Amino acid sequence: MEGTSATSPSPILACPPNPRTVPTISDSVNSFGMTELSDANSFSEINSRMLPLSEFSTPKKRQCFSQDGSLHKPVCDEAIKPMVGMRFDDIASVEAFYKNYAHHVGFGVRLGSQRMVNNVIHWKRFLCAREGYRSTKDTHTVDYLDKNASNKRRKVKITRCGCDAHIYVNRDSEGKYNIASMVEHHNHELVSPRKQHLIRSNRKVSERAKLTLFDCHKASIGPAQAYRLLHVGAGAFDGVGCTKKDLQNYYSEFKNKIKNCDAQMLVDQFGRLKQLNAAFFFEYDVDEDGTLLRLFWADATSRKNYSHFHDVLSFDSTYSTNQYNYIFAPFTGINHHMQSVFLGGGFLLNEATEDYKWLFEAFLKSMGGVAPGVIITDESGSMRNAIEAILPNTVHRLCMWHIMRKVPDKVPLELRTNEYFYKWLNSCVWNSETPTEFEESWKNVMSRFDLETNEWFGKCYHIRGSWVPAYFMDIPLAGILRTTSRSESENSFFKNFIRRKLAFVEFWLRFDTALKCQRQEELVADHTSLHTTPRLMTCWEIERHGSLIFTHEVFNLFQSEVLAAREHCDVQDTKDVGDLKIMSVSDQSHPKNRVREVNLQTTTMITKCSCMLFENKGIVCRHVIRVLRGAKINELPNFYILKRWEKMCKRDIVYDGDGNPLDDNPIDYVDMETRRKISVARNKFEDLIRHAKNSSGGLDLLHSGLCDLESTISQSTLAVAHTSQQEQESFVGSSFPTQVDILTPTNIDARGTCSRIKGHRDKEKKAQPKKKLGVTVRVPRVCGTCKELVLHDSRKCPKKK
Repeated sequence: MEGTSATSPSPILACPPNPRTVPTISDSVNSFGMTELSDANSFSEINSRMLPLSEFSTPKKRQCFSQDGSLHKPVCDEAIKPMVGMRFDDIASVEAFYKNYAHHVGFGVRLGSQRMVNNVIHWKRFLCAREGYRSTKDTHTVDYLDKNASNKRRKVKITRCGCDAHIYVNRDSEGKYNIASMVEHHNHELVSPRKQHLIRSNRKVSERAKLTLFDCHKASIGPAQAYRLLHVGAGAFDGVGCTKKDLQNYYSEFKNKIKNCDAQMLVDQFGRLKQLNAAFFFEYDVDEDGTLLRLFWADATSRKNYSHFHDVLSFDSTYSTNQYNYIFAPFTGINHHMQSVFLGGGFLLNEATEDYKWLFEAFLKSMGGVAPGVIITDESGSMRNAIEAILPNTVHRLCMWHIMRKVPDKVPLELRTNEYFYKWLNSCVWNSETPTEFEESWKNVMSRFDLETNEWFGKCYHIRGSWVPAYFMDIPLAGILRTTSRSESENSFFKNFIRRKLAFVEFWLRFDTALKCQRQEELVADHTSLHTTPRLMTCWEIERHGSLIFTHEVFNLFQSEVLAAREHCDVQDTKDVGDLKIMSVSDQSHPKNRVREVNLQTTTMITKCSCMLFENKGIVCRHVIRVLRGAKINELPNFYILKRWEKMCKRDIVYDGDGNPLDDNPIDYVDMETRRKISVARNKFEDLIRHAKNSSGGLDLLHSGLCDLESTISQSTLAVAHTSQQEQESFVGSSFPTQVDILTPTNIDARGTCSRIKGHRDKEKKAQPKKKLGVTVRVPRVCGTCKELVLHDSRKCPKKK
């Protein structure tokens, strides 16, 4: 910048405050775009607003003093102190310089009035943050104890005290900005160095804080925990650059923006995902008002998994994860590692039969019309009707656990603590292997404990074909799922990532992270099965063959059958009937020491055992293994090797009905390389900090090197300023819609955490104390000390020592 002499403000400016002649200044320029002064001592407080004003000046109010009548003068280095006559290139340089000075000495800065002509600022004031007084309408008193008060306001601390400290800058004929006047003294105490990072104008949500906040949200970490992470990373709170409330307010701004366009943004996001990968499937339905009623989606990986593992399916719709009280209904399967896998999901506003019909139709459509072999759900009439209508050839099984957990509420009080009753009932339900065996055992239990007339047990017996394992023994792989525990486990897994009621956009970001974590676990299991070898427990060749074919999780089940065949099984009798060999195999590991009948077809070497373990769970049983061992067959016949349990079962390429390959999202190699470079750069930067922090010289060298690097990058790369909305759109992955056609319900309560909701399986409410004539009647319960049905608990038990 060329050297010049400071002159009085230009006469074209309106109402300049008390212009005066200032000394000559030098031509050196500092980092704030400011021309530095050569005679600092010549500037004094004679230019304050307490001086007499010229007839052309705007009238000013009198100087205000603190409560004790004193003024506070900031103390700082002369190099950062503003003085009349200082010259700057632009108004941003003025603001940066004055804020740097203010924050250093301990006060905040507020932007004052300005004059702008043709988008050019001609003069502007920068004020102390405590300038002026709060309006009386904002300081009226309200009785906060009065619940009926209609004019309640949030309690706000008073910060204004009439401080006159400020600087006034105007624009000269050369387009530069000069400090024409200033007031240095304050009528309040200045902030101490330990608290200067709390000054409002000194706080800013930095790019690092925003990135950490967004990344933490995807990992289901809220703003408060994200701020704690920033604090730990910075080493102190003053290194974060903002307060926890600032970070929460920044995120609240994002939530307010998506408030009225949430459903539209989720559907738009699904549309964008379908553009990226044509195999992504989604459908939705709205009512006449545009309110979202139903939504279903399944990505390419889910559809591919279903093509391999569609034999058994668990469906549960008693989980709420969003602030609009939509029901989250995931479809869950079992992969070749015995892990739960997400096969598709939906949101339902209502749970009528028509809603479930629509959801099952969308699911079938996404899966090419292939229906599951077995589907297990909880007890729901509307769900059952929808399955009968849309999935007529699918075996519908009810969850055993949901039924058995109701037993204590359905039996007389004296049976609730009867251990023998539960032992008999569990043996009847879980250990019966044939329908005849179950029916006989059930009648014995009902008769023994006088439950023949119990209405609920009669209903359970009437629908026994839909929940008792004995009726599913011959259905392929029906034994893998006997309860909705897979859905329960899936919900529990997602709840680790989704802990509170969220907007749809927030839900999707967290859900996407959870889904990636689930699939990463499968990838780890694949790697382990393909590149490690399980330990063999016998010298049988059939065990070694199984270790080469099955995944480790399935092999562990197969290995236990091999060990049982060696230790507990023996062929007692053999009969030949043509090409069929009928063998009786004893099983000493069975509680009843049962003898199994194994039929071996000598031409095909296909066997069938009366225990039906292979048909029920897809794992060859110990009895068949013993027979194959006796027949000197050292490898499992292909008949006993289900492709769904093989290590390489997902290597085949699968296509949907439109010819799109069902595979993960196409790899963007440019984006992958960018992320790799960013990761390497971050790691190197952390290494540099670790090495440099051992000496002050090393840190100075690192800092100067970064400044040089910043200058080089700024010259070679065009800096693009991003608005807050652009940052948030980048975080979400889609733009905020200009037109909203898909709406969400308005009469909702968004408070609370996401959890299971009381639904079909929980119609029977937990027993509550009853009231008679205004007196609470306590319900008897089992004491943990005396084990009796009494009115006291373990704390007040008289038998407690």
